[in-house]
Amino acid sequence: AFDTSLEVLVANGVDLLVDDHDGFTPTPSLSRAILRHNTAGRGETADGVVITPSHNPPRDGGFKYNPPNGGPADATITGWIQDRANDLLRAGVDDVKRTADAREAAGRYDFLGAYVDELDQVVDIAAIRDAGVHIGVHPLGGASVKYWREIGERHRLRLEIVDDTVDPAFAFMTLDHDGKIRMDCSSPYAMRT
Repeated sequence: AFDTSLEVLVANGVDLLVDDHDGFTPTPSLSRAILRHNTAGRGETADGVVITPSHNPPRDGGFKYNPPNGGPADATITGWIQDRANDLLRAGVDDVKRTADAREAAGRYDFLGAYVDELDQVVDIAAIRDAGVHIGVHPLGGASVKYWREIGERHRLRLEIVDDTVDPAFAFMTLDHDGKIRMDCSSPYAMRT
């Protein structure tokens, strides 16, 4: 999905930045990069896309758009994207422009480094470190494993990753009473992320 998205976006003239180490880019890191770019006021306004199972049931995973405000897109925007994508699929994808050299054409950005470096501007990392808090982290699917590792190392925190498994299928989630997966705010897993 990531490669196909790159091929289509680059072929259609969209300027892209991808992780400079071809790693996962968790949504908060993308949001920070969008806000940082747009606050600086240099060049075009940025927005972003994350290809993800997100925190949604499998049927809802996929393409997550973050508008220039850095937050999640509202239902009007996501409805338009969904409708346009379905129109293109119904018409047949043969007419959708794609390019084979999309990875080479995309720009690179250190999402992880920039996020971790600026984290102490929004969280009192020194107070956490000085208090000697021992933090246990479960990255829930693994997209943020490298981020948590860097946060612990760069900020010298007593931080332990209790499970570093990268699982895009979210197999750690159990089925609800009706056989469906739910990962909303009522889930104890969602509250720990």
